[in-house]
Amino acid sequence: MIQDWFLDLLIDPVIGTPLRLDGERLVNDAGAVYPIIEGIPRLVDDTEGTFTYKWARRSAYESPEFAAWYTRWLLDKYGFDDGIELRAHFGRFERVLEVGCGAGLSAVISRGGLDNTQHWVGLDLSSAIDIAHQRLGQSDNSAFIQADLGSLPFRPGSFDAVFSEGVLHHTASTRAALGSLVDVLAPGGEVMFYVYRRKAPVRELADDYIRTWVSALAPDEAWALMAPLTSLAKALSNVSATVEVPDSVPVLGITAGRHDLQRLIYWHFAKLFWNDALGFEGSQLVNFDWYYPRHANRHTQAEVESWCAEFGLLIVHLDAQESGFTVRAIRRAA
Repeated sequence: MIQDWFLDLLIDPVIGTPLRLDGERLVNDAGAVYPIIEGIPRLVDDTEGTFTYKWARRSAYESPEFAAWYTRWLLDKYGFDDGIELRAHFGRFERVLEVGCGAGLSAVISRGGLDNTQHWVGLDLSSAIDIAHQRLGQSDNSAFIQADLGSLPFRPGSFDAVFSEGVLHHTASTRAALGSLVDVLAPGGEVMFYVYRRKAPVRELADDYIRTWVSALAPDEAWALMAPLTSLAKALSNVSATVEVPDSVPVLGITAGRHDLQRLIYWHFAKLFWNDALGFEGSQLVNFDWYYPRHANRHTQAEVESWCAEFGLLIVHLDAQESGFTVRAIRRAA
């Protein structure tokens, strides 16, 4: 069942005209037809097997340990002390869009306990949208849609907040993807996003080499290929050794000082993620998520700040970590 409030937001992603409900499908005035399957409008086919496969491995991310780790990471980088503060922040907005919601992991954290008058829309390119729909349940104030970030099917300025956690860099152009979010954000509304940071030079070369190899495989083959890498990460972590770097090594991006051996390799030579609390399956998911997507753009802080300025966004929070940049920004009034 498509709610009236949700239908009022929808436009055809190609020609920009309103969509109307016709039985179990959406149609436009030009005759284009989009099916509604299991209560979800399908404006695209499932073209992104990478994330369908990732989110289908529910055992890797539905453990209490993974949820606790991910929640803490999310809160810290977006600048919230706890889940109550985060949910109160989202509760200020009447209409929220989560772009690239995957299986709804972020929405579970940020949406719990919100007032029922708030409208929340989850959008994903992949059929992971079905898992999000199942996990978050069905209510009159939430809706889900399978569509493309590059051509969002919403009227300009439809949302008071747009949230996109770790998604924009998985497109052909991170900058263009951010622009798409701003198009559907109302003046005075807030956009929240996280993008990857450019790493040390050898790490960048290794990442590109491994990604070219791994991303060409079928998902199950890529998952299997990641297993020895995750095992190596675990072995390095178990060593619990440190290295004293006497002098900074600018050509490798390494600073002088004491470094944990596993983290030294992780940040400067190859992503070998391991977390004891997540175990093998959870750690493997993080490595797979990094190496398997065809697009995984990395950026500098200057790039991120320049895009925000270009799109009329006032940055109110920017968290810079070695992994990436997390931004909360307000769209300036025209």
